[in-house]
Amino acid sequence: MTSTLIAPQETDFHPGHSPILEPPEGPESALACTCGGLLELKPDTKPAQMGRYHLHLEEARRETHRD
Repeated sequence: MTSTLIAPQETDFHPGHSPILEPPEGPESALACTCGGLLELKPDTKPAQMGRYHLHLEEARRETHRD
């Protein structure tokens, strides 16, 4: 899987987390996160994948604030 990062202005930001879409172009992409988590092996539309990524960021923020 080659990594193509999404521009920060296109998504929320959380330290250590950036979405990787493969392939970056076209209506369907598989999704991963640079933290090593959130690997979606089944391709889906970009809006659906980014929705999953935003849920992943919310979970990461909850984990950070739990300490």
